[in-house]
Amino acid sequence: MTGFRITKADTIAQCNAIFSRKTLHPLVSLIELRSGDCCTLLQTGFYSVLLVGSPSMSCSGWDECDFSEGILSFIPPGGIVNLDACSGCLQRQRTLLCIHPGLFDGVRTGNGFTGDSFFRYRNSEALHLSCCELGIIRKCMEGIGEELLWDTDEYSATIIVEKIGLLLEYSRRFYKRQFITRHEKNIELIAKADCLAEKYFLSGQAVREGMPTADYFGRMLGLSPAYFEDMLKCETGRSVPEYIGDRQFGIACRQLRQSGKSVADIAKELGYTSLRNFCSTFRRLTGCTPTGYRTEN
Repeated sequence: MTGFRITKADTIAQCNAIFSRKTLHPLVSLIELRSGDCCTLLQTGFYSVLLVGSPSMSCSGWDECDFSEGILSFIPPGGIVNLDACSGCLQRQRTLLCIHPGLFDGVRTGNGFTGDSFFRYRNSEALHLSCCELGIIRKCMEGIGEELLWDTDEYSATIIVEKIGLLLEYSRRFYKRQFITRHEKNIELIAKADCLAEKYFLSGQAVREGMPTADYFGRMLGLSPAYFEDMLKCETGRSVPEYIGDRQFGIACRQLRQSGKSVADIAKELGYTSLRNFCSTFRRLTGCTPTGYRTEN
């Protein structure tokens, strides 16, 4: 983004002013962007959700296994909202939902904002919508817009939060669907992660730097840590620490079978905190000691 001017908006009112819109609520705004809106890069002090209808298929990480009727992007406070992220998007329907976290203070709802992980995804990891999904998201946003037209009263915050919560709930559902339709691509990513983990442990990096993290895998695979975590969980049912433990243990078993290294050396070289920890982990997972496993295999 070097060379592009970034417009900052710390408050909802400031954001509305940038686009010459009236502030209907100080903590939430729904802006239908027009082709004449000149701001391209917007840095905000609140959460933003950007919906683009009928985008270019080459933008925001689109893949052949993805739908292409719309794109939904989630940006956290301090993040950059790229209002022209897709080629030709200025001619397409774009809706910007701005949500100040203070909106949720004191509002009790089972469907409210929970800091979803997709707000920490990269723009290239946006949600690609089918025609049906696009229609549902638009209806959710229209519902928020309709409530904003009411005069603020004691029910306003709860109703608006519920409507935002519904949009986020559908977004969670559609991201789960996107992980399913990207299954083959995800399997390839996990295979690459397996190779990275193997190299990490066998090179002694675990001893020098500690266990690999979601940040490490994200950096090496070109993904955000949050996306890697969610993709891994969807495909394997395992969290990153569980996945790492599995890879570490698998290598340990192989070395017990194939190498002449002592149990202590294997535990140390693979980054186990102690020989005792290694042995207790081994007994818990296999029902026998490392020495017993080596003898039997």
